Amino acid sequence: MRHYLNFDKMKEKVRVMNERSYDYEESFYNKVDEFLESSEGHHVKDVLVKGFEHVLSHVDEEIKVIEKEVGLNKSCEIGCAHCCYFPIMVTKLEVKLMLQYIEQLPLERKEKMMEHFQQYVKTFAPQLEQIKDLDYQKDVNFKHQYKKLNLPCMLLDEQTNTCLAYEVRPTPCRTYMNYVPPKVCSEQHVPKEPISYEFLHNFYVQGMDEIIQTILEVVDDTELGFSYPADVMEVQYLPLLLKEELINRGVFK
Repeated sequence: MRHYLNFDKMKEKVRVMNERSYDYEESFYNKVDEFLESSEGHHVKDVLVKGFEHVLSHVDEEIKVIEKEVGLNKSCEIGCAHCCYFPIMVTKLEVKLMLQYIEQLPLERKEKMMEHFQQYVKTFAPQLEQIKDLDYQKDVNFKHQYKKLNLPCMLLDEQTNTCLAYEVRPTPCRTYMNYVPPKVCSEQHVPKEPISYEFLHNFYVQGMDEIIQTILEVVDDTELGFSYPADVMEVQYLPLLLKEELINRGVFK
């Protein structure tokens, strides 16, 4: 029988985690430097997309290191998608890089995703209009308001409850973990018990910046399909930015 942490024990784990002495910045930079060295001679567009996937995956690696050292076993399982109905904030650059990654996928998988996106926009048109009015910067209750709309992530396959672009899912999807009984996710709109590794996002951003700055020494950003740093400054709900970018690319109206 599987044993989950209770709230008090989880708080103790968080205390140990917060007191842990570790240089995250050095870890990410070392990972990026290793990647850039191994990518010499490769096409810059490939380096950009693979670097994006590489730095994101390092977020997962850091979480696994923490879990091992602190003694945490997540209760999240494949097919559990409660957090896929949370508001996921991303930058315009991240959405463009996601789509560049998708463009390189096998044709069958790529076409399936594009069909999914088109159906999603039609099915959830009312909710997409409503979230435009949810000010994540000023409304302290925006997470609750968003969750009440029951709007799934645009990357969620509702038939299988799995992510269509799992390899490049954003950091908020990676850094939200549950270690207490799973029922807290199904019974609460925005559960307080799960742990967030949101602090890793800043190190991910620094790592991506190093990769992009290195690439921009060779080629102009417009040749890569984005504007830097302007696209980093534009932050919005994932479905809105993804829909906007797909429209700009002529995928659908």
